[in-house]
Order: sequence, then structure tokens, then C-alpha cells
Amino acid sequence: MHFRRPVSWAILSILLITTFFTAKARAEYPQQVDDENILTPTTVFLPVITKPGSTPPLPTLPPPPLPTLPPPTLTNIIDHTSLPLYDQIPARYLDAAENIRLTFVDRSVGSNIFDGLGCLAAQNWASSISSCRRHYTDSSLTNWKTFTINDPIIPEVIRFPGGNSRANIEFIFRADTWENDLRWFIDNYPNYADRDIFTLQHNYLHVGSGSTIAREYFNPNYPGTNIYDVVALEARYPMKTFVYWTTSLARTIGTPESQSFNDQMRSWARANNKILIDVADILSHTPEGVPCVNSQGFEIICREYTTESDGGHLGSVSGGKIQVAKAIWILLAQLAGWNGIP
Repeated sequence: MHFRRPVSWAILSILLITTFFTAKARAEYPQQVDDENILTPTTVFLPVITKPGSTPPLPTLPPPPLPTLPPPTLTNIIDHTSLPLYDQIPARYLDAAENIRLTFVDRSVGSNIFDGLGCLAAQNWASSISSCRRHYTDSSLTNWKTFTINDPIIPEVIRFPGGNSRANIEFIFRADTWENDLRWFIDNYPNYADRDIFTLQHNYLHVGSGSTIAREYFNPNYPGTNIYDVVALEARYPMKTFVYWTTSLARTIGTPESQSFNDQMRSWARANNKILIDVADILSHTPEGVPCVNSQGFEIICREYTTESDGGHLGSVSGGKIQVAKAIWILLAQLAGWNGIP
């Protein structure tokens, strides 16, 4: 009871002081005062403060020069629909393409592809070695033989004019995990920087059941080696041409991992305007363009391209390795300046 009066006088004093300053503010700043936002002499405007640890944005730098790309009249993605272009390449562009120095890294199917390039390097089809002229004898795709010029009908898929020198094309065999192969490629790129193209294809064993490649290869948060390390490599060598691949396939691979990885690679290449040799698409379509899939709907290598029941090697019959070899020459001709006009 003894404190009631002093408290009342204190409250009254505060109200009088507040009323005085409010009236003064209204007189001095009539445009800035309303019933809900009263400007008082104690109002302070602070400078903008950034979050602790934040840094000002870096200045925008011009992008580095892009690597050489095929002419815009042709697609950067070489797949089974591109193969008819091989027979339309003018000789002068094939000659120019032969001067492009290409080194590619792969496993055993890469060796088969290199053999296919050897087939196209023969003086002509008839003089090519026997492994270049093998195909099935009927639609059952069980029996095969080596064809010669004496056969009345030679399957179109194994025919070629010959004369495409592979002297400047080199193959390197690697047989490790997908991540170790990719790390090897990145670490060794400086040793092959004198080549016009140094490139890596992942093989069908890299995309077998249980592989992490589909989950991690395009994951920006993955702490290991993946596509973003290759992108960084491109930035270090802006004048070099980088070529990407989908994987080889087998009769039993088709897997969720292979389908996911190859679909992601196609989408990534399109979105980023990258050069892609779509081997999976080529090998999963018959010479007539019919898709080959397993019971789950996943791409697998067509029986026309391998005699193996489980694997996917391109050795016993010749069509698969010749198809991929033609795709490589289509790409090289484009890089040499061909615009698609015969």
C-alpha cells in the first residue's frame, strides 16, 4: 500500500513524456507518422549486416571457350539413328577425320570396338580379315559363318567400303571399378593432353546389378569421383574436345542400374550440349532399328551383335563392332567440319 502513490506518479510522468515526443515527431515528420507506426526521436536506422561467415558474391567472369563441337546442323549425340550418315560422308571429310588423334579407354568391348575400326581400315570389304565378315546365316540367329564375295547375299550390317585409316586412333585397356577407372582417366589426362580427344567409356560390368554408378555418378553431393570431376577437367582444358559415352550392354545387362545410368547420361549430354556416342542405344537396336529389351523393359545387347548367352562381347559376329566403329567415324567427320551434306 505504501508504494501505490509513487508508482502512479511514475506512470503519469512516462505518459506525459511519451505524449510530448509523439506530438513533436508529428510536427517535425508529418509524412512519416501514422496511427500504427510512430516515428520517435529514438528511432535508429542500422546498416545492412550480412550473416556471420558470409562472403560478398564474386564478380561474374566470362565463360571459358567451349570445346570443339560438331556443326549445329548435326546432333551432338550419335546413336542408332545416325548410322546411315556413315555412307554419306564425303571422302575429303573422312580424310580430314583421319588426322584427328583419338585415344579411348575401355575394357574388353573397347578392344572389340578397336577391332571394328580395324575392319573399316581394310583396303576394302573383301580384303578385310575374316573376323570382320561374320554374321548369322538365318533369322534364327543360331548359326553363323564368315561371308565372302562369293556369297550371293552379304548381310548389310557387316558391309563397308574400307579405307578408313585408324593410325591416329589408340585404345587403352582398363579393368577396374567404375570409380577407379574414372579416377585413373582424370589423373592421367595430362599425359594424353597432346591428343585431340582423350575419352573413357564405362563398360557393362560397371552397370551390373548392385553397382552404385547410377546413384552417384551425377550426384553433386557425392564425395568420391564422378561427372563433376570431369566437368572440372574440361575447365582446365577448354581447347580440348571431350566426348562422353553410354555403356556397352550384355544379354543379362540390362539392369535397373544400366538403364538409369544411360538415361541420365543422355539427359545430361542433351542439357549440357555435350558430345555423346550412345553405344547402349546402338547395341540395343537391331540393324533394322527394332529395340532389344529384356522382360523388365531394360535395354540389352541385340542377339544380332553377340553370340554370347550372358555377356556382350562383339567378337564372334562382326555387326556390333562395325556399327560402333561407323558411329565413331561419323563423329570424327563432324569434328573435321562435315555439315551433313553428302
